[in-house]
Amino acid sequence: MLSPRRSKTSLATAGLLALIFLTSSPVHAQTQDAKAYGYSDRYGELTPTEVFSLVKNLDAIVMHYAYRYKPELASSLPRKIIPVQGYTPDRVFIALTGLSKRLNVLADDYGVPKVQSVVREQNKAIPAEVFLLAGSCLDTLAHILSVMEPENSFGDFYNNRTYRRPKTPSDVYALVDLIDRKLIVLLGEQVQQIE
Repeated sequence: MLSPRRSKTSLATAGLLALIFLTSSPVHAQTQDAKAYGYSDRYGELTPTEVFSLVKNLDAIVMHYAYRYKPELASSLPRKIIPVQGYTPDRVFIALTGLSKRLNVLADDYGVPKVQSVVREQNKAIPAEVFLLAGSCLDTLAHILSVMEPENSFGDFYNNRTYRRPKTPSDVYALVDLIDRKLIVLLGEQVQQIE
């Protein structure tokens, strides 16, 4: 057991280290970004940049699926992001909900549980909820591929990417839209079942 004097010193040192970590951490640098889009006591702070990184992983795994299982369609997939402006996290949440329905068609084909839905805390989604829904989409697609390729691991599709400039909900929406357009091509007639 530490002496009272020593425990105060240890506590002060720990506090100082935590302060240094927080002020040098990229998460602290993105706090302003997080506050601009909302904070959740339940989920904490997540920014559109972190959501974009996760959605970029989703795009990578969709392309893996395309090259591996639909090579005849891979070259005809849309590649161009259509820029948008002024979009909110809620708009991205709605787009991901549509994307999850397309992924559920594929999940049904392989006997994999559907994308786990995320319930908004309030009327409008915040980045943390968008992040969770994007993660559920990624998890479902990774599960589908693990059934198709039981010998492979898909952990590489869970990278934390960094970007020079912070991303906005509009950037995330545009990437979700691109992935959705790719899935429409890849799933073809299957997708018409849900429309």
